[in-house]
Amino acid sequence: MGTIELTEEYWACPLPDLRLNPGVAHPGEGLEEAIDREPRLRGHILFATSGSSGRSKVVCLEKSGFLTAARWVNQHLKCDSRDCWLLALPQFHVGGFGLTVRAWAAGGRLHVLPGRWNARRFQEEARDYEATVTSLVPAQLHDLVRAGLRSPRSLRHAVIGGGRLEPGLRERGVELGWPIVESYGMTETCAQLATQRSSAEPAGWLKVISGWEVRVNAGTIWVRGEPLLSGYLERAADGRWNLRAACDEAGWFETGDLGEIDPIGRLRVQGRAGRVVKVLGELVDLDRLDLLLSENCPERDSVIEPVEDPRAGWRLILVSERPEHEAWRLAEVFNARVAPFEQIGEVRTVSKLRRSELGKRLPQTEPDSTA
Repeated sequence: MGTIELTEEYWACPLPDLRLNPGVAHPGEGLEEAIDREPRLRGHILFATSGSSGRSKVVCLEKSGFLTAARWVNQHLKCDSRDCWLLALPQFHVGGFGLTVRAWAAGGRLHVLPGRWNARRFQEEARDYEATVTSLVPAQLHDLVRAGLRSPRSLRHAVIGGGRLEPGLRERGVELGWPIVESYGMTETCAQLATQRSSAEPAGWLKVISGWEVRVNAGTIWVRGEPLLSGYLERAADGRWNLRAACDEAGWFETGDLGEIDPIGRLRVQGRAGRVVKVLGELVDLDRLDLLLSENCPERDSVIEPVEDPRAGWRLILVSERPEHEAWRLAEVFNARVAPFEQIGEVRTVSKLRRSELGKRLPQTEPDSTA
């Protein structure tokens, strides 16, 4: 775990590599033991995430598939041993680890941004090390643009993933010289599966990377390809970890994302199916958070609501019928149980939560006329 230098021995080693976020609670007791006991996880890289049920799960990816995905991206973006990749994302995240693998697969240079994220230091490091390729989430691009920082001339690709770009952010970034290419992918696909080739391409429309198959069925994006996950390792109610297949019999994986494909085969992602948003590039399942909140709020007088945010993509607020000081006390109890990017940062008090005649919850941040 942590920052690693990849070697031939790493890829040949059959021991599973579990990538955990040190800033988030451990997924659950017995995980490491379950991985050791499962022979199907030999030669795998594993990333912890959260399921819609509120129980932990781990995405299981074959090392060979991860290498294949990296080579496909390098071919797509025409990256080779002459390139220098600048890493500004954590390696416990598939985006950061994926960039590291692509640099290794191409035989190029890799430079790791030191310390915590800082937009000005990132610009300086990119210039001083003559970086040519980097991957960022929208919040990082937002910081660069807000500070008015220009891209160094050496940079060929600034791949943006992990969430949608706010209106105008891409244009302002391009004006500052940042060679923005939007991308789409997920942990289950070893990061990118569709990426623009240049900032001259129309916003939102992405070229599917050669090797991947993508289709849209009833508005939902399905994907198929060699790098797809082997399955999910999930923790059941009794505490046991079980390996579950994630694809159908034909090898297709339902992403849960909504999208469309144009006549020339470009993909446009339109959002998530269900109550899921991305905060600072991290997937946040609102139904799971509602379950956690309900454990401390049986009166159902408070709800979590997502609000669009120009930097983070989305932020979470607590809408409550309680007095403000009591609502904040509830928020503090909730925040102690979740990851930093899942925490409530604002409280709004109302006389009565908005619900339909049947008691169904309605959006709390929209006018009553939408009821």
